[in-house]
Amino acid sequence: LNIHYNLLSLNLNRSSNMVKLTPSIKTGLLSVPIYLWLLASKSYGFQYSSSIWQRDASLRHTVNGPKTLLFLSQRQDMQTTTISPAKEEFSGVTVGNTKGAALLLNNVAISRGSNRLLSNVNLRIEQKERWGIVGGNGAGKSSLLGAIMGTVRMDEGTAMVAPKVRVGYLKQTAVAGSTRTVAEEAASGMKEITENKIKMEQAQRRIEDGDYSQEALNMLDIAMENFENSGGYNQDQVVDSVLAGLGFSSEDSNRLCSEFSGGWQMRIALAKLLLSQPSILLLDEPSNHLDSAARNWLASYLSKYDGSLILVSHDLTLLEKSVNNIAEVIGKTVITYGSCNYPEYLEAKEFRAKSAQTEYERNMEEAARLQAFVDRFGASATKAASAQSRVKMLEKMKKEGKLDPPPLAIVESHWKPVLNLPPPIKPIGESLICLKGASVGYDPDKPPLLSNVNLDISRGMKVILRGKNGAGKSSLMAVLRGKLDLLKGELKMNEKIRLGMFTQDLAQELDMKAKAVDLVTAYAREGAHGDITISDQDARGVMGALGLSGDKPLRKVGDLSGGEKARVALSMFALKASNLLLFDEPSNHLDQECIQALGEALNKWGGKDGAILVISHDRAFCENIGFTHVATAEEGKVKIEQRSLIDSDWEQYDMKASNFALEEAVSSVESAEEHSKEFSDLTSNRRKLAVNAPRRIAKLEKLISECEAAIASVDAQAMEHGNDVGKLMELTKLKAQEQAKLDEMMAEWEDLEALLAEFAKADVVK
Repeated sequence: LNIHYNLLSLNLNRSSNMVKLTPSIKTGLLSVPIYLWLLASKSYGFQYSSSIWQRDASLRHTVNGPKTLLFLSQRQDMQTTTISPAKEEFSGVTVGNTKGAALLLNNVAISRGSNRLLSNVNLRIEQKERWGIVGGNGAGKSSLLGAIMGTVRMDEGTAMVAPKVRVGYLKQTAVAGSTRTVAEEAASGMKEITENKIKMEQAQRRIEDGDYSQEALNMLDIAMENFENSGGYNQDQVVDSVLAGLGFSSEDSNRLCSEFSGGWQMRIALAKLLLSQPSILLLDEPSNHLDSAARNWLASYLSKYDGSLILVSHDLTLLEKSVNNIAEVIGKTVITYGSCNYPEYLEAKEFRAKSAQTEYERNMEEAARLQAFVDRFGASATKAASAQSRVKMLEKMKKEGKLDPPPLAIVESHWKPVLNLPPPIKPIGESLICLKGASVGYDPDKPPLLSNVNLDISRGMKVILRGKNGAGKSSLMAVLRGKLDLLKGELKMNEKIRLGMFTQDLAQELDMKAKAVDLVTAYAREGAHGDITISDQDARGVMGALGLSGDKPLRKVGDLSGGEKARVALSMFALKASNLLLFDEPSNHLDQECIQALGEALNKWGGKDGAILVISHDRAFCENIGFTHVATAEEGKVKIEQRSLIDSDWEQYDMKASNFALEEAVSSVESAEEHSKEFSDLTSNRRKLAVNAPRRIAKLEKLISECEAAIASVDAQAMEHGNDVGKLMELTKLKAQEQAKLDEMMAEWEDLEALLAEFAKADVVK
């Protein structure tokens, strides 16, 4: 039996106190409904997993008491599930009374192992508010999103969404994981259009099979109208616009998702989520694996998003453009800064901290003054009453908490990590790595991505490699790393070259079951150039400087946050001496403090012996390094110039592309009506006109008769007022208006008659 849980429907019959669940079970051509009955009292509750039950808002109901539900499991045996009272799980999301908000977190507490991660978290997200969640790596930002989605267990409190609210969630490591084409996978999130299309096709088949009853015609009319209103005729254009904004070419749309790398599959998953247009959009580091053009497009898209947004990101530009409220995860709780963007949040945070500290110091001074009076005159008979009054004042200040230090969450400043790279190994000669006449690609039977590449990186050089998506930058980096063979040409390396590599996916490639400190020490010791004298203490020193202190080095990598994993990878990188450092999008997965620490370390590193090659879309990070050379991959060639970065380097590849994609996306939305007309020649839409034609023709004939009668009446009045010039001018104008209406209706009548004749020949409409 193939059990289609996604076709589950729920019917509530409160008068008979029965709940009917109807999953569709198909055996061959036979579809048999199975009824599972639950005898209940006045209310009904149930829980179901997203892997089994359809995510349908119509299935949400509040429960008042525990119930027991029998259902068929995927193993096709019977199981019993006890339903928890007072709240209901919907694909992990709890639906309940949010007091008018889209999302409400009340006194939430979360632990990681035996350590309390967050406590006393209270957050209210209103409809169509856009919130940015900020905080250091490992502070609990992703765990907070997990608690909302029900994937992270809460020790205390509740996280509830309002009824009829759809929640969309993109994890840091999300991939499409689909065997469909890119366009098909992206469009699959547009559920309303898909459902309306199915209904429309079913109605069309009913008529094509010979049912021309009024009921069938009305059903088709309604189905086609719903399909059009949901944006069905513009679906392809909207999908193409979003994919273009995220960096996909028109040719990519027809490629299979499985042909793309993990980073590109994350873009596909993001496109699918954006196109599904959930009421609440939860995004966890969505800009990882996006270049600057795609980031700019995403920022503009999110700034206009017609729903609630919760964005976790270390990308300051994305935060500045996308959100207008900030929630900071700090001091094991959440501090909110409403109605302010990221720069305003920084100012408000500093003001709050200074105000709280100033208030505390003022209260302590007042308390010291009161205590001094009590100490001096407490034993005095004449001033005993005054001293006692001051004692009561002190007790009141203590009771009101005025003598307590300000909460760390308010006054605590972000601790800045430090990265110290070992000095470079002195090479022999000037050149470290050299390409001559190189062709870079993956298939010798196809044109190379890059051809005739001549690139010589010498010691002392700091090179940034720029270029559009697909220009071959990462492929060139793979050649230099020894991960990809040249199709043609020559690669020469210095006899004493020591490569150090840090890529955007390095943190995801770590052994998730190993202890963090063990990975760092093992990497530092292994290989021909490893240092067996590196101790666990050395490794923990480097990790601690990057913020992995306490018991974090002893945890398994899989138990660390995404940002903490990146710090582990950075610690590994920092313990081996190199003289050529290669970076491919190193700022992905790192928070701002770590990005700044890496940039400062690279700025100081190298001297006359080391060299750096960087691929990055992070402008602030790149400008912190101080590049000596700019290499550009464009139109299959690589050009290198001895100069620093200038503004046009960013504008050429970032803003133009993003503005073009953004304009295209905005245009596709704003001109929906216009594009609906462009689709009027489609067979499906013409069939709708043909189906409605008989009724419309009958109505037009009546209106035409009325209009002809009106014109005749005007002519008669003109005869009566032959000598009244003013009246004749008025009647002439009125006749012209009626004649224009008549001409328009006659043209429509002729078109409909022609359409009926066309479909009559095809034996579709009789």
